[in-house]
Amino acid sequence: MNKFERLIYNKIRFSPKMKESIVNLYQRLFSIIPIKKIQTDYNVIVREGYFFGFHDKCPWSPNNKFLLAHKYKIDLKMPTSDEKVEIGYFSGINQTEFIPLGITSAWNWQMGSMLQWLGNTNNLIFNDFDGDNHISKVVDTNGELLEKYQQPIAAVSSDGSYALSHSFIRLKKVAPAYGYANSDDNSASENNPKNDGIYLLNLKNGKSKLLFSIFEISEVNAENYPNDAYHYFTHCLFAPAGKRFAFYHRWLEKNNQTWTRLFTCNIDGSDIFKFDFSNVITHLAWKDDKHLLAYGYKKSVGDHYYLLEDKTNNCNIIGKNIFTSDGHPQFAPDQENFITDTYPDRLRRQYLISYNVNLNKRDDLVILRSPISYTGDVRCDLHPRWDRIGKSVAFDSSHTGKRALCTIRLDQLK
Repeated sequence: MNKFERLIYNKIRFSPKMKESIVNLYQRLFSIIPIKKIQTDYNVIVREGYFFGFHDKCPWSPNNKFLLAHKYKIDLKMPTSDEKVEIGYFSGINQTEFIPLGITSAWNWQMGSMLQWLGNTNNLIFNDFDGDNHISKVVDTNGELLEKYQQPIAAVSSDGSYALSHSFIRLKKVAPAYGYANSDDNSASENNPKNDGIYLLNLKNGKSKLLFSIFEISEVNAENYPNDAYHYFTHCLFAPAGKRFAFYHRWLEKNNQTWTRLFTCNIDGSDIFKFDFSNVITHLAWKDDKHLLAYGYKKSVGDHYYLLEDKTNNCNIIGKNIFTSDGHPQFAPDQENFITDTYPDRLRRQYLISYNVNLNKRDDLVILRSPISYTGDVRCDLHPRWDRIGKSVAFDSSHTGKRALCTIRLDQLK
């Protein structure tokens, strides 16, 4: 954002409907200006008709040979309750040969079906719908079903031993871009339930337990919630060693304003810690087991990437005069660099960015123009993701006019 845009944004940031209308009008006016669809010094492999999902997972297999993806049929519409996508992986030279493994009807454009590799194996885990409930499945690279769990997954520990689960039906009600189109909304009708929350699922024996309810977390350093506020959990993410995890407690108010609180806790739900933000946090990434990177807002400081020390209020601003807007970060294996992106600017340009924390150095790897039709819940965020060795980056893009899974190698220029 430039200074003028930041000034306007700060005045309307807590008026969701006005903000959406002004941004859409502003971008439509500038979208008539002709610019390149893509600007980069790297070779970009574009796989139209495919996407991966969120920025908090690695789509590459443990040996870095296979690349996970969802294959869709119809773009630019929200999924219907019976609409399915294929899940599978790319292999071969440059990973351009798609191997389908199955289908799922529990998916969305932002997070897909939570498709990911299970620990250090070549087995995959993803969410599905059995006609009554959201479930999760494990298959091997031949598509053979190995396990089925009676709960969906929201995050999986790095060793593949545990998963976290929460209600995707609640997300459907208040954040449909992150929920699933199927299942009964009536089971999530209560605003602040005491019998629903985050579950820990043991992937070795299939047993699960409720760690804490939504109501219990809402009472931790409770805010002045409106009586009709709708509370929910989202954005669960294990620390690298899997001993603690982060999660968001969010609530939606009548004016469609969403507020967010960031927590961490032990894997058994103990030692809960709430970070000091002004109830505005968007995206996060673990740097290591003691530090998290989060984009958020503090009234006395402003909007920044903050490097947080877990279980303390110690933090440092990252890239203070370099980043002027939100993005989706993920740390490289070396923990010195992270990849992130931007939302479309006035010209609908999205930036794919690499940032070196130690050198305070930003590199714009790719600049892509997203068509104006990719807005709202069908938007195509880049959601960049590192490979296992920090040499390649995968991202979703709509710059060709069709949603696509793209990759670049940082050691290969044009």
